[in-house]
Amino acid sequence: MNKPIAIIGFGGHGRVVAAALQAAGQSILVATDLQPSRFAPQRLGFEVISDEALLQRYSPEQIELVCGIGSIWPCKSDGPRARSIEKFVTLGYRFTGLRHPFGWIAPDAQLADTCQIHAGAVLQPGAIVGAFAIINTRAAVDHDCFIGERCHIGPGATLSGNVEIGAGSHVGTGCTVIQGIKLGEQCFVAAGATVVADVADGQFVRGTPARPFIPRSC
Repeated sequence: MNKPIAIIGFGGHGRVVAAALQAAGQSILVATDLQPSRFAPQRLGFEVISDEALLQRYSPEQIELVCGIGSIWPCKSDGPRARSIEKFVTLGYRFTGLRHPFGWIAPDAQLADTCQIHAGAVLQPGAIVGAFAIINTRAAVDHDCFIGERCHIGPGATLSGNVEIGAGSHVGTGCTVIQGIKLGEQCFVAAGATVVADVADGQFVRGTPARPFIPRSC
């Protein structure tokens, strides 16, 4: 029997997570936020509380967690999403993922339990998706792609076949990555870019064709 879900982080991505869980018939018990008072429980159907309140109310045996923290930059191992996950895992809590009922997943795709597949996403045969990766709204992942842990494939992004993306990388909204390209770890592909050459670890690229750039902030 599935346990009630608590969403950790309830900003914009957290609300998308909630909608996907509800569409899949999952029971959401609570969500957490840095400013929980800004949410009206009667509109959501569940309460928004602080992380500390969640730890006081619910033991690891009572609930499962879903990460509601998204990213617009590479997800570093010491970044907010990774730190939040590590905190709760260390305390004995278990995370799970989600599969929106309006996504399509090939029968032989291999998905980590904690990854998220959102509305309209397509994963073709041979795709592999790592732990805590996000395949966001209408993203298309073609055959034999490998997506590492904590990656974020943004809304409407398209990965052609045999693309490899290293851990923690961010592929922005509407990007296209052509066949056989390899992105290293903690890369960043700006929205709308067309990637036609391999991208090194930690590199930021943008444009068509995508070229390296130095970000103002990260």
